[in-house]
Formats: sequence, C-alpha cells, structure tokens
Amino acid sequence: MTIEEDSAWVDALAGRVDSVRAESSDLVREASLLREHLLAQEFHVVTDVPTIDAGREEELIARARAAGLLSESAPRSRRRWFAPRLQAAAMVILAVGGAGLWWSTRPPPETLRGVVGGTVHLEARDPPALKRRLIEELVAARVTVSGYERFGHLGIDADLPMPISPEVARVLERHHIPVPVDGALVVEIDPPNRR
Repeated sequence: MTIEEDSAWVDALAGRVDSVRAESSDLVREASLLREHLLAQEFHVVTDVPTIDAGREEELIARARAAGLLSESAPRSRRRWFAPRLQAAAMVILAVGGAGLWWSTRPPPETLRGVVGGTVHLEARDPPALKRRLIEELVAARVTVSGYERFGHLGIDADLPMPISPEVARVLERHHIPVPVDGALVVEIDPPNRR
C-alpha cells in the first residue's frame, strides 16, 4: 500500500470521504464498510461496578504473595514505620500542651493592685520593662511623661490631655489603669510579693 492509499483508507474510516471517492478504490470501500459496521454496534457501559471490592482486593493480594511479588511482612513494615512517628507526634503534643499549661499558670505580666491617694499601684514580673513600655506607649499617644525611682519604687508621672484621646484611653485600658479624674496620672510599679 502506498501512503496515498493509507491516507484514503484512514479518511474513509473517519468518514471524511465523498461517495464518488468511496467507490473508486477497494480499500476505501473496505474502510467505509468497516466504519458502517462499527457505528452499527451497540455498546453497553456497566456503571454499577463498586469502586472498592474487598474480596477482589484480597484475591489480588493473595495472588501477588503466591507469585512472590509481595512479601508477607509488608503490612508489618508499614506498622514499624508508623509507630515511632506516632510516638514522636504524641511527645510533641504533650510538650506543647505542657508548655501551654505552664504558660497559663504563670502570673500575669502586670496586675492592678489599687489606687491609693491618686497613685495607681501596679505589680509586674519585670517592673523596669513595664515602666519603659508605659512611657513608650504614652509618648506615642502624644502624652508628656517622666519616669522616676523613689524609695525603691519605679514609677511614671504624666499629664493627660482632657478629655482623654482614644489613643490614651487604649493605652490605659491595655494596662488596666483607671482614667484619672483630673488628668494627673501617677503610676508606681513593684515586683510581685513586695508588700
């Protein structure tokens, strides 16, 4: 067969041949008849096949083992791989949970102890750090602040703008400091259990 004959046969099988050309060659007639025969066939597609057939799966595994393609210890090796990783994951979960529990039982970084004579008394794990943070936050809210240390107490003095701006109110609220009535803020910060 030549390339032209092959091309004519494929065209006839695909239905791309006119009736005049179909009668001109035995190969083209053959391909046209084959096409008609294929199109006349009825195909039944089975759609109710279960996606997972446990019996068939077990049969295939047994055949693979009998042929030596699958070892008897394959599932156990998977277990050997899985168990140490499960143990490691459990250890990580316990460590993180333990750290979270330890963190949640720590005293808060700062606690309002009360207001005595207009002075707000705070208790903090790190008084110098809280003093610096309060000064930075109030200065950022456009408040004039000065820090001090008197008789072993760290503290700050500030003249708050009246009425209190929303920025200043957020700083005071974040540190649980009540808003002073006259705008004069005095805060003393002590370490825990100092009193």
